[in-house]
Amino acid sequence: MTEITGHYVDVDGTRIYYEECGEGIPLFCIHTAGACSIEYYEFLPIMADNGFHAIAVDLPGHGKSYPVNWEPFREMHEYAEFVWRIIEEVCEDKPVVAGCSIGGNMVTDMACHHSDDMRAALALEGAAYTPTFPNVNVYEHPHACPGWRDIMERAAEQSMYRPVPEEKITETRWMHRYAPQEIATGDLQCWVNHDVRARLGDITCPFLNFKGEADFYVPEERMEETIEGIADDLGEMVIGEKMGHYPMFEDPAGLADVCMDFLKDKNVVEE
Repeated sequence: MTEITGHYVDVDGTRIYYEECGEGIPLFCIHTAGACSIEYYEFLPIMADNGFHAIAVDLPGHGKSYPVNWEPFREMHEYAEFVWRIIEEVCEDKPVVAGCSIGGNMVTDMACHHSDDMRAALALEGAAYTPTFPNVNVYEHPHACPGWRDIMERAAEQSMYRPVPEEKITETRWMHRYAPQEIATGDLQCWVNHDVRARLGDITCPFLNFKGEADFYVPEERMEETIEGIADDLGEMVIGEKMGHYPMFEDPAGLADVCMDFLKDKNVVEE
């Protein structure tokens, strides 16, 4: 396996952790709600072998990153703008930005506001508008839902493609133990209030909207609505076979193939 190294960077006074491997075009990867950069540990080396400087961040309050001002983010655009400042700190060149779930929504927000400074946006398991959950903020305080960890872990593994090896289920549950309850519920609040449908026409970079076929959190009509709002044939929608809500973990090689096919087709990388 290509060696992955971990680093810290100070962003607006907050200590942020990220992992990286490889050399070439920066590929900045954003994880799902309540998890951390470990979701990409198999995907980063594959993309490094494809010629990328592959980077995966621990979002604020997740993994080894401190939260900003010791509080969760509750609005997606504010969250995305802070993570964009991380990208500016750690990417030495114009990046491809990929994200999954809340990361996919975050990438969509970034593409609406910063696409002139992005080579491409890879929005995995996200869309322009995702009002999936009810009012999740009531679960923010640990006393409000003592069983939160079990809820979060089961919600994660149930959205994977079946059949799935038992060890993959165990590992997926473990990946969702890297953020406190208030941080994870903040993530989900950002997912619910995310809505950039009115800004899709501002996207000027190639935009991939991808979901695994077993993912029930992102209806296909939301993806179709997203792609329809993007001009000049920049957008493409792909449904991944035998994948669920965590394609970079469930089938990292298969996802890498999808991403490379898209990036080559859009002339972001050479054939």
